[in-house]
Amino acid sequence: MKILVIGGTRDFGKITVRKLLERGDNVTVYSRGNIKPEFWNDVDHIAGDRTDHVEFIKSLKNKKYDVVIDNVAYTFQDVQAAMSVFAGNVDRYLVSSTASVYGGPGHAISARAEYSSNPKSKRDEFIDLTNHCPIMENDLDLTEVSFSRDESVHEYAEGKRQLERVLFENKDFPSTVLRIPSVVGPDENGNRLWFYMQRILDGNELILRDGGSAIFRPGFRDDVAQSFLDIIDQPKTVNKTYNIAGLEIVSLKSFLQIIADVVGMPLNGVDIPGPILEKQSDLPWDDWFYDFFSRPLLYVPSILQAKTDFNMKTTPIKDWVEITVDWYRNNDIPESNGYEKRDYEINLCRKWQSSYTDFTEQALGS
Repeated sequence: MKILVIGGTRDFGKITVRKLLERGDNVTVYSRGNIKPEFWNDVDHIAGDRTDHVEFIKSLKNKKYDVVIDNVAYTFQDVQAAMSVFAGNVDRYLVSSTASVYGGPGHAISARAEYSSNPKSKRDEFIDLTNHCPIMENDLDLTEVSFSRDESVHEYAEGKRQLERVLFENKDFPSTVLRIPSVVGPDENGNRLWFYMQRILDGNELILRDGGSAIFRPGFRDDVAQSFLDIIDQPKTVNKTYNIAGLEIVSLKSFLQIIADVVGMPLNGVDIPGPILEKQSDLPWDDWFYDFFSRPLLYVPSILQAKTDFNMKTTPIKDWVEITVDWYRNNDIPESNGYEKRDYEINLCRKWQSSYTDFTEQALGS
């Protein structure tokens, strides 16, 4: 197949290109060209800035592809530009969206922290996550999505919702939307697993926000990449939207125990309630990648449709944790988000343990 990948030099996009080449597809990558993976000599390259829509349309005009995979569409204008140049010139258009379209911390600027002091927080603007488990694709009503900019909402999730609405309203354009989860794996942007792995490796106390009770469904980088290939090969996926994630549902505590077992260290976790951590500690909770998987407490997308329509492949979580841990061990990685406050975290854990012990002894002894 002749396939264009818009973005394809980082994260799961890079793995998607590798998999396409392995199965013999003719791949063209559209990117700025600043990053050149090891497969660079095996692909054609079109240099360009995805956000420059005039140049984007000019450089791709009249080019025909069997499939276009768009990993760097962030606004509805990006998708409109893609539709204007690819309509009639491609058989399939696949676009990366995000599980953040459903809402939750990180979706709203005022609610990156779970317990926002802002009364106008829009943490659950679209989906009440406490009442949607699992989250189905049609739980999000795209007809309610506005194209105007809401400054209180994070532009990333808002932009993805808006571009999804454009495709939803243009069924004559053969598109498929993939709502990508919190992707974990080697060389992953954000180093989500490294945040916890580095703290487990130093052997000191680790904050377990709300006891590590957050429930979520992560996705392995390579499985996400494979989903693009499997969707391409299944005609029934045209003009549909899919949640992409792993098979296993985990709590944060159980996820961290898997990491601890793989690295051969104890999980020295200390249970501290989320409201106390956010309101009374000097920790960077507004940082999107700080203790990423602890918020929200419930975030489980359904993968039934993906399993039914294209038999989405999933790797056992222990297997991909081992692969990811091995990668971190063999690469020079900067300190994880917030690690400069590691001494503060440790002291906070010890003070909490001491104060909680004193409190319970007094309460039970009275």
